[in-house]
Amino acid sequence: MSEFHCSQNDKNFSRQDDALRQENSQEQSPAGIPIPATVEVVFLEALSGDALRVGLSVSEVSAPERSGAAVGRVPAVVYLWGIQAPRPGQPFGAAATEAAGRICGGKRLHVAARRAGPEGRITGSVVAEETGSPGEDTTGKDTTGKGNAGKGSSGNQDVGRALIRLGLAWQDQRGPSSAQLRSLEQEARREEVGLWQQEAPTPPWAWRE
Repeated sequence: MSEFHCSQNDKNFSRQDDALRQENSQEQSPAGIPIPATVEVVFLEALSGDALRVGLSVSEVSAPERSGAAVGRVPAVVYLWGIQAPRPGQPFGAAATEAAGRICGGKRLHVAARRAGPEGRITGSVVAEETGSPGEDTTGKDTTGKGNAGKGSSGNQDVGRALIRLGLAWQDQRGPSSAQLRSLEQEARREEVGLWQQEAPTPPWAWRE
């Protein structure tokens, strides 16, 4: 993936991202209709370490008002629940974006939706399901040597946990998280991987360019 350059659009995206994470909206689909608890989506690109552009199958939602031309998949953005990755322009921001793309690329993504907002924005936990041969590592190489971080015994990989274990995200201190995410962050801190190589990394919710 090419280097992620910071632009005015990046800044706007960052502000919208932070605002969305503080919303307590109802679970709605991009069409404003309740979404299933778990959906399978098609990965399109990583917008940042904790935001993925995906294709949501129209069959996953009931949308009788859609025209006959609106078939196939609708665009959506999935924000990884419980974590915050460095924003574009921050140290390790590009590395987090690239890692998210590497983990998700070529995989089936299963999203356990926790809430959703307007314009196809969904917050949830994401599991990348291996599509290669059993036991085959298709996550790609990484400079930390921990490409299997967050991977379960079945070969599936929780994307948020993997990014924290790689030292490319924080567990989100501003909202609900989990003991496992906190434990993984502590482990990454001890091993000084990723952004924890810095003496005092600035969390994204406190960062201002």
